[in-house]
Amino acid sequence: MRLKFWCVVFFITLASDIGWCQSKIGLTMPESVRAVLGASATLSATYATSRPIRSVAWFKVDSKISSKRDPVLAFYPSAGTSPETFGSFRGRARLIGKASLRVASTTLQDDGLYVLVISVSGVAIEEGFVRLNVMVPPSVQVGPSDPYVTRWGKTVSLTCTVRGSRPNITSLYWEKDGTQIDVNVMKYFGGNREMPSLMIRHVTRADAGRYTCIAEHPVRPAAAGLALQVLFPPSIISISDSVMAHLDERVILQCVADGNPAPNITWFRAGKTLKSSSKTLSQDIRTSSVVLKRAQYNDTGLFSCTVDNGIGDPDTKTVRLSVTRKRLGPLDGATTAIIIGVVVGGLWLLVCIILTVYFVRRRQERVERKKFSFYYDIGRRKPLPPEAGGPKAQDFGPLPDVPLPDKPKKPSAPCAGINTMRRATAHKDKRYAKVLYTFRPREENELHLEADDIIEVLEGEDGGWCLGYLRGRIGLFPSNYVTFLSTREASVFKSEGSSECDEKRSKRNT
Repeated sequence: MRLKFWCVVFFITLASDIGWCQSKIGLTMPESVRAVLGASATLSATYATSRPIRSVAWFKVDSKISSKRDPVLAFYPSAGTSPETFGSFRGRARLIGKASLRVASTTLQDDGLYVLVISVSGVAIEEGFVRLNVMVPPSVQVGPSDPYVTRWGKTVSLTCTVRGSRPNITSLYWEKDGTQIDVNVMKYFGGNREMPSLMIRHVTRADAGRYTCIAEHPVRPAAAGLALQVLFPPSIISISDSVMAHLDERVILQCVADGNPAPNITWFRAGKTLKSSSKTLSQDIRTSSVVLKRAQYNDTGLFSCTVDNGIGDPDTKTVRLSVTRKRLGPLDGATTAIIIGVVVGGLWLLVCIILTVYFVRRRQERVERKKFSFYYDIGRRKPLPPEAGGPKAQDFGPLPDVPLPDKPKKPSAPCAGINTMRRATAHKDKRYAKVLYTFRPREENELHLEADDIIEVLEGEDGGWCLGYLRGRIGLFPSNYVTFLSTREASVFKSEGSSECDEKRSKRNT
């Protein structure tokens, strides 16, 4: 059988040297076929003839010697045998339909030009050519490491290496946190197919995130990423306002700072370190507070908050505490309490007298009506109902309004709020939010919210969790539970909140 095959090949080779310009059997084949490495590839071929087919043979042109053809498959219909495969195609190649060739588990060596030779009785031998392109998706590696830690202000280079691509990749780009980076701005350099590595100039805390190098390929895109962590110096983002407290009053001074790594917060007064309690609000935000249970006169002075994390210079801000005596006028506290008690008692007595007079007069009217009805009955006259002009009950009108004492306009220390980064800027404004729904904290660093509460917003107004100040505490709260107020609305609610705070203090003193 093999001798017969080589004879046929010799005959085909001689015949192919003659060349034929037009297909006599309508042989149709594509110019090229693409296949992914390891997958199957089908080189389709069709023809139409009623003449007997002598042989169908597939060859692969040698990549180094173009005149050399290596046999792939041979089939002789008249012999009544199955198609035979050769070389590395043995067990992988088979005939599909009339003349199509199916190659399973393609390799890189399968890439190249294939020739189909068909011998038909009474017709010259015909050939068809098709190129098989075996494609290999790329592999991508990024560096220098994952995660990659750098310091604030440095220039870093993120490497991207693409290997094994066949054909070459069509494009390459970088993404940060899922968003494509515009490498045309001065902040970046490279990050494209010609220069895959991405250079980031003067990194800041905003440059921290997940960076991904993506290579586009006809088979499928390939990607690899790393996390960039930026160490930045600490800064105080909020500190309590200057406080005026009364003697023996409880005072809380708070300081909030951020940095990477999270900063250490220390309180000083007159060069001495104060005892304080610190709490971590997030990965890079911490808060520290100093509590004076009973403020004394010698507590008056400047309190300094200093934050440091070993990156850059420490940051320091101060707050002034003034402790004063409660202003009670010429009377002492006991006398004032007695006067207030007498006034309140007198008001209650006046209200009781007015109510008593009102009910007595009503009772007298009812007695008078009964008396007149009796006299009318003696004279055999029916009394007129009130609708017909009979006697009516007198209406003394509503009770007189008792005016309340004026409330102080300025809020005291516990209601003063704390300084924020907005107030440290040129605008000197604060930001507030009004609570829409009750929120009960699930963790220690979350605020307890009640409907209509007014929160001072310290950080975060773009959705998610915000940092706020409420009732002497700093903590996190969900932004979808509140509505943010404009400057005018904030001033109105703040005025109302100050009045309520003064009223509560007045009742407590009473």
